[in-house]
Amino acid sequence: MAVGVPSSLNFLVVGGGLGGALLALHLAEAGAQVELAGGPMSAGATGWSYGGVPWWGVGSDELGQLLATAPSHWHALQDRCGDLGVNSCNLWLHWSELDSSAAVAAARAALDALPQQPRLEHLSAEDLWSAEPLCQGAALGGAIQMPYLRVDPDGFQRGIDQALQRLGVTRLPPLDAASLSQRLEYVDAAVLCAGALSAPLLQQLDLPRPSVLRFSWAGVLQIERLQLTSKTIIMPLLGQRRQRQLADAGQALVLDPGICPGPGGGILIGQTSWFDQSLEHSPEPQAEQQRLMAAGQGLLPQLPSAACSAARLHQRPVAYTTDLLPLMGPLPECSKLHLFTGFSVAFVQAPVLAPLMAQALLTGDWKPLSCFGLLNR
Repeated sequence: MAVGVPSSLNFLVVGGGLGGALLALHLAEAGAQVELAGGPMSAGATGWSYGGVPWWGVGSDELGQLLATAPSHWHALQDRCGDLGVNSCNLWLHWSELDSSAAVAAARAALDALPQQPRLEHLSAEDLWSAEPLCQGAALGGAIQMPYLRVDPDGFQRGIDQALQRLGVTRLPPLDAASLSQRLEYVDAAVLCAGALSAPLLQQLDLPRPSVLRFSWAGVLQIERLQLTSKTIIMPLLGQRRQRQLADAGQALVLDPGICPGPGGGILIGQTSWFDQSLEHSPEPQAEQQRLMAAGQGLLPQLPSAACSAARLHQRPVAYTTDLLPLMGPLPECSKLHLFTGFSVAFVQAPVLAPLMAQALLTGDWKPLSCFGLLNR
């Protein structure tokens, strides 16, 4: 990180989620004056994310090797800032008795070939039932247990807010396009970290949206006052969301049944991903809740009926790119406006790339990001 940054350098970061908060932190640590505009993380996708850090699933190229260092970045952040809700846990990648045996075998072979070679352990359905009593009776074919790192969104919100306050970062409410346009006159640079809301902001500013930027509506269920005995994140081995994001067209709805500890307690069930809804219209909530509850009860047949009846649905638009690489760097059409958005595996990508983004903003040198193919496209 650059040192000795002139105190006159000032930045506006638009979006209070994971990417915006980490970018504001690195800019402020380097001595810049920073304004962070956005609501609480619970208002966006970060607040209802699983918070998983799959550092071992990022490829063997130069960018993949960089992203594989995500755990060390998280631990360094926590050493500097205090508790950010970062903890080690296990991941269960499960499959059903009804899943294709060939597809399961191919997915397991891909895990065996991961360049980071994480420790893999096969678990039978009986092993899963024993480790997590709420799974008792689930029609599971088995699971692969893998090492995992999880960032609790609630703990991250508390810790990062305290760190930003200590650094003198000014908090602002969410900005509309007119307010953003006015503030561009008074800052050295503004960065859109607003996730799915970045596209309409660009449109309202009469700026083109990057061709690879997309969004889907994500849905999860929150069940309070109920804990997983295993403290494990449960996700499908044959998850469909990633492949659907890579496709130009395909099914409108993808349901990847998963379970994880909820922000600040309880559990989360989900998620659904809708690819045919406008930003103005979220998926129909009653059908969405029923769909997610059925998926949750399929994994956790022993869920108490009282807990299920009190479940709360959370729906948020989520940004992604069709090449699964983040969008970073200046917009050619507006020299003061930059993007830092489109994270497909945000809790891996954002902590590693935020310091590189901050360095580029402070120095004007975008070559390191250009080498990774991450500049706006």
